[in-house]
Amino acid sequence: MMLKIAACFISVCLLSSCARNRQTDPWIMSSPAGDRIVAIDKTGQTVIPNGRIVAPVGQSILVAPHPFGLTVSPDGSTAITANSGTSPLSITIIRDILSEAPEVQQVPPGPATDEGVLASVFMGLAVSNDNSLVYVAGGQENKIYRYDIRTGEARGAIDCSFVSDTSDYSHGYIGDLVLSKDGKKLYAVDQIGFRMIIIETETGQVAHNVPVGRYPFGICLSPDEQRVYVANVGMFEYSMIAGVTDKNIGEKAIKFPAFAYGSQDMVEGIETENGPIPGLGEMNSPDAFSVFTISLNDPANPRVVAKNKTGHLVGAMVEGIPAVGGASPNSLVATDKYVFVSNGTNDSVSVISIETDAVVNTIYLKP
Repeated sequence: MMLKIAACFISVCLLSSCARNRQTDPWIMSSPAGDRIVAIDKTGQTVIPNGRIVAPVGQSILVAPHPFGLTVSPDGSTAITANSGTSPLSITIIRDILSEAPEVQQVPPGPATDEGVLASVFMGLAVSNDNSLVYVAGGQENKIYRYDIRTGEARGAIDCSFVSDTSDYSHGYIGDLVLSKDGKKLYAVDQIGFRMIIIETETGQVAHNVPVGRYPFGICLSPDEQRVYVANVGMFEYSMIAGVTDKNIGEKAIKFPAFAYGSQDMVEGIETENGPIPGLGEMNSPDAFSVFTISLNDPANPRVVAKNKTGHLVGAMVEGIPAVGGASPNSLVATDKYVFVSNGTNDSVSVISIETDAVVNTIYLKP
């Protein structure tokens, strides 16, 4: 009996001690903004929805929503943003950007998208070497738009569609792009066409379509302009189900996933009573989550000469846990010796040797 009383007494003391510690030394978490509400302060500290504070050291210039693209003119006087909305889809031209009072022009003006001026825009921007024109990736319009930097007026568009006996690029989604130093060639990625496009700016015509990896997202030129590097963020290559039309979609379309994730059926495809369902290919295919090197040594025949997987492979053990997705290599910059690639889902930067076309290092950004 005395043992039970002693045990109860010790338990009460321990609970009392725990309660006292919880009251006197609580663990409190809060956002940097504390109890401040979301607010835009153009001259001071802006509180954004996640509770963080944005306080630019230098000048702050307001543009339209979602400026996913940014470029600066060769003379350094003008910056342009590509604003992906959803409304307005636009570009913002910022002239005399280093002055105390930069001139800001939104094209098209106003709060709504003007499809007659700019129907779609995503990421890609490049300025001509004479600082007069800006090329704007037209996203789902499958076009590259041109605008006068001095006035903001439209200067036509380059149609990126192309159809042949073996290829159909009548639909496309034009994203990141880069311009050659002499301004004569544009290199752009078609995100849904899985291609890199080479355009002659003097004629406004597509000169070459180079098949690349799954969902090409980023692009850059080597300093000597003999190679193009394309970062592919996608895992799978989806295909249309043969025989499905607007009239029979209710009957022919599948109503549930055709195969299990990671299965051999997923890789190869299956046969159903309504016809074949194409496979999605290997998750760790060289075409997925990779960087392609395209040689321009023969201008008449640009070709892929290397495919590099960056970051962790799907299924690789990372801190004791298998990786579910890929590295998502998305943005690139090239020096005369190396290409640096940001791996969006790995918090790392892969380093590719230009000489050997191989990954030579991975820089992890976490402590």
